[in-house]
Amino acid sequence: MYSPLKASRRSFCKYSALAIASLVTTVGCRQQTNTAGNAASSPTLKIGLNLWAGFMPWQVAKEKDFFKANNLNAEIIWFPVLSDQITAFNAGKIDVIGITLYDFITSASNGVKSKIISITDMSLGADAIVVNPSINSVGELAGKRTSVEVGTVGHFLFLKALEKGGITKDKVSVVNQSADAAIASLMTNRTDVAYAYEPFVSQAVASGKGKVIFSSKDIPGLVPDLMVVQQSVIDRQPESIQKMLDVWYKTLAYRQSNLDEVLAIEAKQAGSSVKDYQNLLAGFKWLTPQDANAMFQPGTTAQSLIFNAEDVSSLMLKEKLIAKQLPPITELIDDRFLKQTISQ
Repeated sequence: MYSPLKASRRSFCKYSALAIASLVTTVGCRQQTNTAGNAASSPTLKIGLNLWAGFMPWQVAKEKDFFKANNLNAEIIWFPVLSDQITAFNAGKIDVIGITLYDFITSASNGVKSKIISITDMSLGADAIVVNPSINSVGELAGKRTSVEVGTVGHFLFLKALEKGGITKDKVSVVNQSADAAIASLMTNRTDVAYAYEPFVSQAVASGKGKVIFSSKDIPGLVPDLMVVQQSVIDRQPESIQKMLDVWYKTLAYRQSNLDEVLAIEAKQAGSSVKDYQNLLAGFKWLTPQDANAMFQPGTTAQSLIFNAEDVSSLMLKEKLIAKQLPPITELIDDRFLKQTISQ
């Protein structure tokens, strides 16, 4: 059963009654609150996350008391709806956020003062354009009915698919729908094309009523998840930010050597079975500190966040998804914490 709440790009869980019941505490919107650690030396760091598999290790950090072990007060706040998460961050109600590059650019273009401190994971197929099986290529999308959530990372992925096929956006008819509704429309033949993410993609393919013709795997590097911090929090609590980043990578290291244990924790938080959750993991990868640092460097390929940000923001500006050009992305990255983690 799906929640009546709007399903977003980074809210992949199946919204069972158990999952919904767990999301009950509010901080200006519907969410779950987890508090870890009793370090009285600094204010509690509020970390806002959406229900995307790439962020699930944070729940492991909480349950294994890694925040407390690192002398850090931290509160994990789970958002089932992406727009609620971003609204809370933009309003200063949370200190740290896990979001896509696309959503960060949107936030920054609206004047939110924040910095990227790391890149946590990369979508490599978990986001996809799914079509009626009769469609065989991106070039056949012209004239087709399409369901996509306008103004989201899915919209961006769809525009990149059109670009690859040499099709202008006026050649397609777009219906604004969230991923779950889009897949439902595709599978009932109300539309021919849909943007979706896992697990909806796999469900459509398994039913025989959907086929993937373009995904984040085709644009590697353009759909990363970022760890973003309010500038005021960086200025006020740099030590807490360093501790938080260290906890993240400590958790990933623990994950590698205790996989069965962490899979159970992560799947439960996601409201999914372990088997279904494991299937989701094939569509993305977590980055090491060295991986993230390498992507912070200038480059001329998708392996550089700087290159990717210019590509993404240019398309968003062209499509009027943002109103003004951002300053160079290098001015929006603070890599000192990542460098400190690597040097330890």
